[in-house]
Amino acid sequence: MSKSYIVPSSEIPGYSPIYRHPKYKSGTHNGEFADITTLHELFGHVVKTYPKKEFLGARDYYPETNSFGQYAWITTTEAAETISELGSGLDMVYAKYAPEVNSSTGQQPIGILAMNRPEWLLTELAAFRSRRYTVGVSDIAGVESAEYNINSADIHVVVCSIDKIPRMLDRADKTPSLKVIVSMDKLDCSKPSVATQAFSKDTVDILKTRAESLNIALLDMDEVIAMGQLNPTEPALPKPSDLCTICFTSGTSGAQKGALLTHEAFIHATRGAHLSLEQHNTTYLSHMSLMHIFDRYMVYSFMYGMVRIGFFNGDATKILDDMQVLHPTVVAVIPMVLNRLYDRFAEETIGVKGICGKLSRLAFRSKVKRIHSGRGYRHSLWDRLIFNKVAEMFGGNVKKLLSGATPLSSEVQDFFSVSLSCDVIQGYGQTETVAGGLIQMSDDCTNNNIGVPNPGVDIRLRSIPDMGYNVTDTPSPRGEMMIRSKILFSGYNGQPERTKEIMDGEWMATGDIAKINSDGSVSLVDRINSVIKSASVMWVEPTPLESIYSSHRLVKFVYVYGFERAHELVAIVVPEPSTFVPWARSIAGKTDANLTELCNSSDVANRITQELRTLASKNQIPPPAMIGAVHIEPVPLDQINREFYTSSLKIRRPIVNQHYKARFDELYSTLDCITDPKFFLEHGK
Repeated sequence: MSKSYIVPSSEIPGYSPIYRHPKYKSGTHNGEFADITTLHELFGHVVKTYPKKEFLGARDYYPETNSFGQYAWITTTEAAETISELGSGLDMVYAKYAPEVNSSTGQQPIGILAMNRPEWLLTELAAFRSRRYTVGVSDIAGVESAEYNINSADIHVVVCSIDKIPRMLDRADKTPSLKVIVSMDKLDCSKPSVATQAFSKDTVDILKTRAESLNIALLDMDEVIAMGQLNPTEPALPKPSDLCTICFTSGTSGAQKGALLTHEAFIHATRGAHLSLEQHNTTYLSHMSLMHIFDRYMVYSFMYGMVRIGFFNGDATKILDDMQVLHPTVVAVIPMVLNRLYDRFAEETIGVKGICGKLSRLAFRSKVKRIHSGRGYRHSLWDRLIFNKVAEMFGGNVKKLLSGATPLSSEVQDFFSVSLSCDVIQGYGQTETVAGGLIQMSDDCTNNNIGVPNPGVDIRLRSIPDMGYNVTDTPSPRGEMMIRSKILFSGYNGQPERTKEIMDGEWMATGDIAKINSDGSVSLVDRINSVIKSASVMWVEPTPLESIYSSHRLVKFVYVYGFERAHELVAIVVPEPSTFVPWARSIAGKTDANLTELCNSSDVANRITQELRTLASKNQIPPPAMIGAVHIEPVPLDQINREFYTSSLKIRRPIVNQHYKARFDELYSTLDCITDPKFFLEHGK
């Protein structure tokens, strides 16, 4: 029986049939929660259904010791009061400083620049109260600069944490539309937070003087709330067709684009996620940037069944500390972060030498078999002896672990299913689909797929014959995944031509190659613009390969590269120092060599290439996808150039390829896998 519902007689030449969620064969989900049509109404549902429940929480901060305590919470009712007062205050601010509205929508944007914290969501919900829409602003240098966000969205008011204010003022001459900055932190620094550490009354006075000289009003959130208390305004409620946010894409293949997302799209996507996940009384750790879509998609999806949202302390390296205090029931993590956690915990359990390691591996295999046979996640003996220790590091209460953005390897998915005794669910979505699209169902224990279409989402594949992917392929139809649904964006802000490029009538072309598996689930192959064509006339998919190669105990990350004149791939290897250094010292015969010296050793490079080829053989990777030579990079790629990754930690292949072009050519010049003699003439070989 197919996991997806296939719409009868829906195939047309060059396209596969249409696939839908098996429980929602009509393609809609307008029954439950049909009265909720905007995110403002969704929050109203939370307040009405779950009054005075803990809602938004942040950890108490102690500046004397630079440490964090327990979570302090505000309730749904308290949040509603704050949102009403803040919304009224913002009405006063806009009326005084920025009365202009968008001529096409009759709405006004508000920028938000801060790490995840309660004030982020309070600001967004206060904006919705008056038909305003939010724009997440990034202060990362380069293609995701705040200047681009502010100017392209014509933002007049930005709400930010106090530590962002100096840079906002620095760029004032490049953001002429900016008229007001509202600090989430008190400008008198009377309430300490991580953001206020470098500030005092004197430094804030300097900021105020500077803002005044630039004709920018500088207020704090408490002042705006006080304005709203003195001058309460009537809400101007949003319509489903209103914009709720402009969300900038991550930009893996070029400059970022501002996706226009309506309340209707957001509600359709989040309602579908709620119906798929069926989560109630969720405790959720918010740590992925709220500027981007995935975390907000999670937050609003869980609101249907009530959610306590605890925000991380701001330091991504201390996420586990937050989990042990919050005890979340749901955790959402992108694969890059999950892979790092896997490296740590696998090394301490199934990677240990001796009898403890053997016992751990026996326990792991036993539980994997148990889970995949449908006999449940718990094992009284193995959990007590081994795996509860890992579960406790995640707070000891996780019921679902969600992963998106890129495919998750089967090893990592199985490891966390076993260790946390919970569903590990892969999903798929894009900014243009409000992060919704496909998701594995809770009772699905299979690997290497992204599940089935969400309720209310249609998908189909489109043949790409010039790349050898066709919907007539057997046993699995393959092609570019297309999506049709109310979750789709309304276009790119100010870029109608780029919008047209990805639309095929009602269908959006995702740019992702997928296949339909025999059980009706969907698996990603790769991005169209990152597939490598080898000299063997074979299209090589880098992302799943990198996932396999990066699972080796000696490496932290592997980046593969190839081109159509070569029969093999080359790669950048970022080593895992704790395992790599002792291993490499034994290869190089230098007991005191440091990491950089070992990375420059040709003997070490040759041996690690052999290690990766052995791993490839075990995973039945074909010869054109084998690595022939490597460059070992001692520094993680995001530390070499922050533009190698988007802010949602997706790698930008064109930028990486350009940076390492000379190195890749050098590696290929040492191999006997080039079919074109011109290559050797070009490189003097």
